[in-house]
Amino acid sequence: MTEVASVLTQRARHARGLIQRDYERLNLADRYLRGYHRAPFIPKKANPEFRALVKRSFDNIVPLIVDAPTNAMGVDGYRRSGSDTNAPEWKWWQANRLDQRQHQVHRGALAVGHSYVTVLPGMRPGEKRDRPQVRAYDAVKMVAVYEDPTFDQFPLYALHLDAVPGDGGQEPHTGRLVDDQAVYHLDFEAGDPKVVKVEPHGLGVCPVVRFAPAVDLQGRTQGLVERVMTTQDRINQMTLNMLIAQHYGAFAIRFATGLAPVEVLDEYGDPVRDEDGQPKFLPPVLDPSTLLVSPNAETEFGQLPAQSTKDLQDSIAMTVKHACMVTETPPHYVMSDMVNMAADALAAAESAFMRKVAEVQAALGESWESVMRLCALVAGDRAGFEDEESEVVWADRGNRSFAQAADAGLKLSQMGVPLGIVLRKVPGFTQADIDESVKEWKRAQEAQLREIAASQQAKAPGEGVSDGDERASATGNGRVPAGAGAHSR
Repeated sequence: MTEVASVLTQRARHARGLIQRDYERLNLADRYLRGYHRAPFIPKKANPEFRALVKRSFDNIVPLIVDAPTNAMGVDGYRRSGSDTNAPEWKWWQANRLDQRQHQVHRGALAVGHSYVTVLPGMRPGEKRDRPQVRAYDAVKMVAVYEDPTFDQFPLYALHLDAVPGDGGQEPHTGRLVDDQAVYHLDFEAGDPKVVKVEPHGLGVCPVVRFAPAVDLQGRTQGLVERVMTTQDRINQMTLNMLIAQHYGAFAIRFATGLAPVEVLDEYGDPVRDEDGQPKFLPPVLDPSTLLVSPNAETEFGQLPAQSTKDLQDSIAMTVKHACMVTETPPHYVMSDMVNMAADALAAAESAFMRKVAEVQAALGESWESVMRLCALVAGDRAGFEDEESEVVWADRGNRSFAQAADAGLKLSQMGVPLGIVLRKVPGFTQADIDESVKEWKRAQEAQLREIAASQQAKAPGEGVSDGDERASATGNGRVPAGAGAHSR
């Protein structure tokens, strides 16, 4: 085995071990996001009716908590330092349909703690080498290994498995390992990775970018789902308790004591008897449409009250609010009965939420900038890759009305703020709209300046004409008009 093959084998084994180590935790979080929760507690001898209630007790609020920050942010442009228009590599954003796929990356990162994006040159038949191919991967089947996982921009290498092995990791599966030189297609047979194919990319860096909303100083991440899994379990258990109370005790129960049964008679009016010779009786019908009458004076009728479920409903609402609290999600994003909240309370909840979104944007924005710089590198633009002052532009998705934003934009423009910056603060304007508006505004300004210059040139004095001659010609008689000269007392 050569030295290179030995290093690849060690890297593949190490990375696969990391995937297997975190697989159970990350896969459980992914299952909760998709509604596959741990079942509530049920008795061992539960009947089919009880088990049917268990299946109906899952009330999944996890997607709402993850979707709240995802829906509040989106990349709308990418600019290099000193430019007010999109950089040339923005076309690769559009070519890879990242307007849509960015939300998949954000949702995966927020849910389980991180996700990955790779940027590689075209390697399939018919694809151009200078055309960046951007692909996104979840953290369940992929891992990136860093020398310093907190501060390094690019990893040493990364591994993606097509299928995560089960017990012992001995099942045959395939994967791809990426480093700063090539992409290595691996085949794991009986736990031994073998290189099947090598595709050099020649970028000089490992073209893998990690998207993590929050990374601690040890390089660890945690998603929103892990914070609310136990809370989700409590919600499911309380929902089951409420369903049981509704099913078995939410209806009033009527009863009667001393009610004489009615004998079953045959066609001749004689009592019908069973095998033991005892007369048969018709069971009383106790439904809302039946009027109960008894000839026995000692008969007593009564009704058991229905069981209230208000306490259970209040407990569920309190638990949902707790889930919103630990994830910094405004309660009215998840609950539908928040219509009586004061305006100040809503504004305070929105303000805290938008601060959280701004923090997430700061972290994910750095990752998208690395992706765009890699796109420039693949396309052969070394200057674009080395421009470390470039930045992504986030769309403004605040809850301000259009009238408020337009009024604020007018005041900013009167203060001399550039038009491109003003339009970014107005909801509904895409980056393409802003770029077109800035171009039209510049054309209008240039045309206005040309008109002013032409008018000033038309009013300018002719060559060889003195100031006195000009004033004389203006009066028609060569005299200075009254009031034009000096006054004496």
